[in-house]
Amino acid sequence: MKVLFLMTLKLILHKKKAFRGARRLNLGPTEFKILLFLIKNKQKVFSREQILNKIWPNQVNVEIRTVDVHIRRLRKELNKNGEQDLIRTVRSAGYSIDSIK
Repeated sequence: MKVLFLMTLKLILHKKKAFRGARRLNLGPTEFKILLFLIKNKQKVFSREQILNKIWPNQVNVEIRTVDVHIRRLRKELNKNGEQDLIRTVRSAGYSIDSIK
């Protein structure tokens, strides 16, 4: 069973489940993929285009702002109970997740 941890986050990969502390996160498949990608590459900043190419490879009709929509949904679920925002927006650059904020 492969499990990833980052601070209060826990991802159970084979079950595609995510937790923040004891709370199970209700994530869609795309939000789970984005969270997994950011955790595997923590402290690196990725542009919308880089995230788009990683999450939706070979999809010509996906708009670049689609990334923003899914990041917003991911943040909403991660921070549901007023928790600290773990996703960092880097102005004019993209998004990152840090192990220490």
